[in-house]
Amino acid sequence: MEEKKSLTYIVLAVIVVAVFGWLFISGGDSNSSMTGGESTSSSDKKASATPQLAPALQLTKEEKAGNVSEKKASIMARVNSETPLTQEEKAEIGGIMLTKGEVYKFTEAERQAIFVALSKK
Repeated sequence: MEEKKSLTYIVLAVIVVAVFGWLFISGGDSNSSMTGGESTSSSDKKASATPQLAPALQLTKEEKAGNVSEKKASIMARVNSETPLTQEEKAEIGGIMLTKGEVYKFTEAERQAIFVALSKK
């Protein structure tokens, strides 16, 4: 039974990573759909080849300083509530789990609760 739960969490994590990866890739940059005689310099190509996080997924001042206790508490309160998460909340919390998890230092129990909340419809 425990092995089945672990497999479920792993599959869910892979799905969340795939969705966010697809969102970042499909967002693309405006230079990727050039037409006609347009061209880019090699420095433009290098700059556009560097992956950038969406602004919402970049570290805030508080996160850079490690002051995440309030945000972490609000995430856990929302995850532990009876009301299912909205799509926006799932995207925000999923993004935090994927890109900022080490800053928030979620325990294994907290991660499991979050993945359960993310998987509810």
